[in-house]
Amino acid sequence: MPATWGLALVSLLGTPAPPPAQDTTRLRQLLAAEDARPGELSGLRPLLDALHSPDTLLIRLAVRGLGRQERADLIDSLAPILASGTPAIRAEAANAIGQSALRSRTPAARRLLEDRIALESNPYVLGVLLRTLGRLPLATPDERQQTEMLLIRASRAGTGTANPALLEGAAHGFHSLFRRTAENEPPSVDAVERLVELLAVSHPAIVRRLAMAALVASLRVDSGILLDALQDPDREVRRLALLATVNQAALPGRERVVRRGWRDPDPGVRYEALRAFARHLSPREGCAPLLAALDDQDLHLTLLAIDLLAGCGTTAAPRLAIMARGKLSETGWHAPAHALVSLANVAPVAADSLLSGFTAAAVWWARMYAARAAEVSRNLPVLTRLARDRHPNVREAAIDALQRRQGHGADSLYLAALDSPDYQLVRTAARALDSSSSRGVLPALLATLERITREKREASRDTRAALLAAIGSIGSAREVPALRRYLNDFDAEIAQQAAEQVTRWSGTSARAEPRPLPRGPIPSWGELAAWERATVVVVLQSGGRVVLRLRPYDAPTNVARLVRMTRSRWFPRLTFHRVVPNFVVQGGSPGANEYAGDGPFTRDELGLEVHARGSVGVSTRGRDTGDGQIFINLVDNFRLDHDYTIIADVIEGMDVVDGMLEGAVIERVDIRERPDAG
Repeated sequence: MPATWGLALVSLLGTPAPPPAQDTTRLRQLLAAEDARPGELSGLRPLLDALHSPDTLLIRLAVRGLGRQERADLIDSLAPILASGTPAIRAEAANAIGQSALRSRTPAARRLLEDRIALESNPYVLGVLLRTLGRLPLATPDERQQTEMLLIRASRAGTGTANPALLEGAAHGFHSLFRRTAENEPPSVDAVERLVELLAVSHPAIVRRLAMAALVASLRVDSGILLDALQDPDREVRRLALLATVNQAALPGRERVVRRGWRDPDPGVRYEALRAFARHLSPREGCAPLLAALDDQDLHLTLLAIDLLAGCGTTAAPRLAIMARGKLSETGWHAPAHALVSLANVAPVAADSLLSGFTAAAVWWARMYAARAAEVSRNLPVLTRLARDRHPNVREAAIDALQRRQGHGADSLYLAALDSPDYQLVRTAARALDSSSSRGVLPALLATLERITREKREASRDTRAALLAAIGSIGSAREVPALRRYLNDFDAEIAQQAAEQVTRWSGTSARAEPRPLPRGPIPSWGELAAWERATVVVVLQSGGRVVLRLRPYDAPTNVARLVRMTRSRWFPRLTFHRVVPNFVVQGGSPGANEYAGDGPFTRDELGLEVHARGSVGVSTRGRDTGDGQIFINLVDNFRLDHDYTIIADVIEGMDVVDGMLEGAVIERVDIRERPDAG
């Protein structure tokens, strides 16, 4: 696993020592002010006052907490901290200014960072400054060019002796810049050449990975660069090289790179090669390589090949039909279910003949895939039957398909689904009922909204938003009294949505005045210290074991939630319901879907940590919407940096994570705390 910014920061500061007893109360006040996300600056007074403390730990926590507010009006308060005598504090200030400028084009932030880059001598801090500059919002094309030139110049300063931390930050800055701009304005030849220079094996793996990721984002690599990268000893560099062959439309010599990728010993590299072939080469070269990939020893590659055969016409039908007839066991349903959906694309009649075996399967995952196949083959009777299934995820898949295939002709099924306690199912049903003219829909939507609101769970936000939208599409001014109660909702976004709808109907401005739920408890410094010494062990029903090291100092409230959920036995029998090879595995939902989790929401705790392979993040559906679901990065996902909180790292069992399939069942999760050695 590569070094990360979080570890680099610890190397500068050392592991935080417990403060004197009299200071622990103040530390909790800082964390509480950060977590509150107050609307008024007065609510941030503990953080603002701490900027003037003689205690470097307090200053660093205060700077980080202010940055997490993502408020441009705090930049002036953060600016003087860029001149701190402590490098780690200057690094935090640079990152905090970047977070503060995230939502607006703020020239002041750019000027501050550029001025500091000209003065900074510490290579780690300079790397953070360059990384931050690369992700700032751009107001003009000139700013993009200026940023690129500065990254080139700074990364070449002292070439041959440049500090790895500086190069890491510069490469990260290139990646962020090109991800946002390369499609509309190609990077310069000089920038591409500099990134190619950073691919030299004399540089650390993390620098090479970031440079390769930036080259992928640039959309300007050539096959020679990629063939050289495929000789890199690091699997992530090689995988990213193949990713370029997937993403880049024009790439002379693509065939040579892809064929080299097929022979790579790492399945993650072969996975991207298969995707590239299907997207760019299969239309003219046929599907024989996809059929051959069905025999790959890696099951993820086999499943990908099955899915890709959906675009290969009837030549793939015989092999898919054989695979779709496979046994549907609790652990062996994946290949038959994927084959059924692909078969529905190439031979719908043949797929329909197999549907009955799937709709009667004991494994609900197989029935859910049957709904997907039935949508492809337009088998409305099967979709209608599955829309009444005993498992909410099967019903949801069928209703989602019926809405697209039958529209409001299936309103009675959507209405029946509103009675479900499952938030995802209700959300899908509400969206299907939007603009319906069927009798009884409006009262049912209002009643469902009221029922779910009484539960006072922030995780219901997306479901209630869908209900409000459907009510708005059907109702009239007569519903204004019913919606006024939501102006004081516990969720500010729901209150605002209700206010906008009441205003439209009544013609009079309505004001949202939400009454938030109490925030969760703030952990003590002693608890953070104990969790820093602890490990979390995830045991799968299959026997696999994954060990996590927590990051309580980086994400105190989110780690506190994970510890609480673990101690309360939240996880046994839950699943990793989302498995995306070469991206993430995600789990911890009692509904095995995106919309069921723990409550209330936790705030994002974003910092300098990198979403490296093996890091564990908090799944969200927008800012500050953590609900206890977690994900594990299967690869370096740099595009998630500064958007998703990192709470832990895998220190044992990454091979188990790599082998997870959709629906992997968690047997138990234990926390093992070690006594303080001191």
